[in-house]
Amino acid sequence: MSLVQLGTRDLVRTVTGIARWSADTAELVVSLPGRIGVLLDQVEVLIARIEAISGGAEIAVARANAVAEAAATVVATAGTTSASAQTLIDLYEPLATKAAPLAQRFVDDLTEEEIHAAIGLVDHLPELTMRMEGLMPILATLDTVSPEIHQLLEEVQGVRQAIQGVPGFKFFRKRGEAQEDED
Repeated sequence: MSLVQLGTRDLVRTVTGIARWSADTAELVVSLPGRIGVLLDQVEVLIARIEAISGGAEIAVARANAVAEAAATVVATAGTTSASAQTLIDLYEPLATKAAPLAQRFVDDLTEEEIHAAIGLVDHLPELTMRMEGLMPILATLDTVSPEIHQLLEEVQGVRQAIQGVPGFKFFRKRGEAQEDED
């Protein structure tokens, strides 16, 4: 192996380079504590920001859980309501289908005055019901009264004819009418 011989210039350059490197390294080593301190301060600020973000995220997650629970309650209520509505639809759909033509005819044929009259009649139904309960026994006896009324009318007709046959009846009738006019 052969050694390379360096000249004075090369030796001065190499020593100068090593001296600069040593100075730069020493400067770096001396500045490291300050730079590490700044870096630690920045890390602390970063950790504080991460903790704040983490706290905000926890609050957001808690709110999201509350919203999800409320939504689950709404969905459950909607499901129950939907099931009830479907039961009612199943129950009343045949009736509605059957009644639709009648309802359409009812709407087409009735005037506004007739509707108001029907509402008035409905308003009077309680009183009408009470009065009809009193009239029903009387109406039931009309079957037996009807022949008697016909007999009574025949008798009255006979009495009228008999009175008109009495001589001077026209005079008495005119006199009675004159007295009624005076009264």
